[in-house]
Amino acid sequence: MLSSALRRIAAQSHTLKRCSQAVYSTAVEPLQKDSSEQQQDKEIKKYDRLSNIAHKTRAKKPQRAPFVKNFLSGTFDKQMLIFPELDLEEYRNLEKDINGLKQLLQENHMVNVDSLGEKKFRQNLVDHQAIGLQVSQFFGTRELWPMDLMPFLETISQHSLRQDLLHNDLLGTEILSRFAEDRIKKKYLPAIVSGESISALAMNEIGLTELNQMTTTAKLTDDGKHWILNGKKAYVVNGLSADILIVVAVSDSIVLAEGPANSISVFVVEKDTVGINCKKLEATGVELVNISFNNVQIPAENIIGPAHKADQILKPVMRDFRLSCGPACNAISKQLITNLHNFFVTMSTAEYDYLSTDAVRFRLGEILMEQYAIESVSYLTAGLQDWYDNQDVDVECAIVKIFSSEAALRVSTICLDSVGLPATMKNHWARKGHDDVINYLTLYETNENLRLFISLAGLQHVGTSLNDTVKKLRNPWSYGNFMLKRIWTNRHQHSDNPTLDLEIYDSLHPSCKTSSKHLEYCIKRLQYCTEIFLTKYGFECVNRHSHLRTLSNIIIDCYVMSAVLARASRSYCIGLQFADFELVLATTFCNRALERVRSNVQSIVDNEDSGVDKYLIAVGKRMIESKGYFLSSPLMRFF
Repeated sequence: MLSSALRRIAAQSHTLKRCSQAVYSTAVEPLQKDSSEQQQDKEIKKYDRLSNIAHKTRAKKPQRAPFVKNFLSGTFDKQMLIFPELDLEEYRNLEKDINGLKQLLQENHMVNVDSLGEKKFRQNLVDHQAIGLQVSQFFGTRELWPMDLMPFLETISQHSLRQDLLHNDLLGTEILSRFAEDRIKKKYLPAIVSGESISALAMNEIGLTELNQMTTTAKLTDDGKHWILNGKKAYVVNGLSADILIVVAVSDSIVLAEGPANSISVFVVEKDTVGINCKKLEATGVELVNISFNNVQIPAENIIGPAHKADQILKPVMRDFRLSCGPACNAISKQLITNLHNFFVTMSTAEYDYLSTDAVRFRLGEILMEQYAIESVSYLTAGLQDWYDNQDVDVECAIVKIFSSEAALRVSTICLDSVGLPATMKNHWARKGHDDVINYLTLYETNENLRLFISLAGLQHVGTSLNDTVKKLRNPWSYGNFMLKRIWTNRHQHSDNPTLDLEIYDSLHPSCKTSSKHLEYCIKRLQYCTEIFLTKYGFECVNRHSHLRTLSNIIIDCYVMSAVLARASRSYCIGLQFADFELVLATTFCNRALERVRSNVQSIVDNEDSGVDKYLIAVGKRMIESKGYFLSSPLMRFF
């Protein structure tokens, strides 16, 4: 009797062990289970999910005025120099989760996966709650805040499928989670966050620069039960592996005073619907396809958000996606830095130690400075979004995307130059890192367009406050007294020696005082060149793309300077290890940024005739007239 009881206990123990392995295992070959065990697993997971839900709250401070946009008016909110941080308990819990995810992604069966379509790979991520990171906890996910999200994105970005993973999580899944009706969420989100399905955002079209130019159309049927989708989408990330497409299409055309315009809507479309065809593209480091829609019938209820209001959906989603480029490029940069250091270690011999040369040490220090700046500006921006209620960070997120991708490109270029000939191999770490960075420069939106957005958004913000001043500056004969006062108040600006009265150093560690003066100088000069620019061109400023690009470069440098100083000051104040080196990196970055800002301000303030841009624009005009390259061969002669 006792032996039979022991056998029953052993059998029950074996069954529980199998269930436990089924729920938590990340093995390559999952255990084979019958339908009753599968149902039991689902019930266990459901119970664990519901029992572990904790109401997540983080007190937000009242909304503050836009930080970066106010730079153009010479205003600097010193409160923003408080670098964001987590409570000690929050940090330790986060670190524990991150370490678990890192260990998972370093396992051989995870490292060697080259397609997000691999279901076992997605299931392992689901076991660590690494899919649908910002989706509500009721779907079995983490529901992360922006600050908590950053290290997860950085960890995920250490995998070669970084772009496929981030596009699935931050675009398609995020649109469904934030804007779809509950009925749509319940239908599609569980499959995505459980790893059963993949989402993809189908928005791009060939030659598309503005949403109003979109050609893909969705027309409502006469009975109002379906939308009929027609058109083509290009460069869709995850388009081949995806089961669920988030499609952006023209749903209506309206006539405005300035001319016809299109109303855009967002739809959720199952990819196996009749009339959808995909063509895979040869791309590096990311899965891209072109998708055509031929009379695709979509249920009327599959529209996401209000009809004809796609801009209200895409604006916040694309803003957050730009911010995600920061941790992604940070992860790539860290990998490149580690690999470059290891390369020099391997190349060193007893006769010649590369690591002891100034040239190598300078390069390692330079790329570490770039990585430090990427990390600082990313976390500061996430903190602004996390700490303040409905904070306007549109410009800040655009800056993160531009700066992080271009700084990572500088890191990868230094690595290519240092490695030399071996980097010509297709699978060399330096070549692969360089290719990954290029994708962040080109996908969805170019940095050039974002630069125009930054400068125009800033000018629009300060336009109201500067309207009266610019009006008087553009009509000096009508406002003589004002002009005399202006000449006197701007006498220091005219001599490139502005009065530094913002006292930014009060909010930083005393060791940062010199660099804070550099930042203050840059803010004051930005204010001055903004007034000069608006005075010189008035409403025509929107067409001065060269100067707008220069103005945005000044804005970017000012914001990144603020980020590195805020971070270095915090590290020094709380006594972090190597805080003295952080201060060195921040100081070096600010010194370099100071020279760039000084040069860029001068190019705007100077008379137009003395600027080099005018001549380069004239050369470009001549090339357009010649329909391409027009210069003669260096060997040509007539006599």
